[in-house]
Amino acid sequence: MTIPLEQHNSDPLLRNDEAAKYLKVSPGTLRLSRHTGELFKDVSTPAYIKLGRAIRYRKSTLDNWLVALPEFQSTAEYQSGK
Repeated sequence: MTIPLEQHNSDPLLRNDEAAKYLKVSPGTLRLSRHTGELFKDVSTPAYIKLGRAIRYRKSTLDNWLVALPEFQSTAEYQSGK
């Protein structure tokens, strides 16, 4: 499948360190999440792409992953949702 150049440029592939910076987590935390399947307790890791030995994250995938996370008004609301 060929992706048009303009689409590729608008949805860049981020390296682990770039994705971690974008998500505001450490690169080690993001790397570990690929092994455990969870970035945080009860929060699955975002999908990634393997290009040989290289790991890449589509920016659009990270954006969609962030949008899908639940939002809470208070800690009490978070704790009652469990």
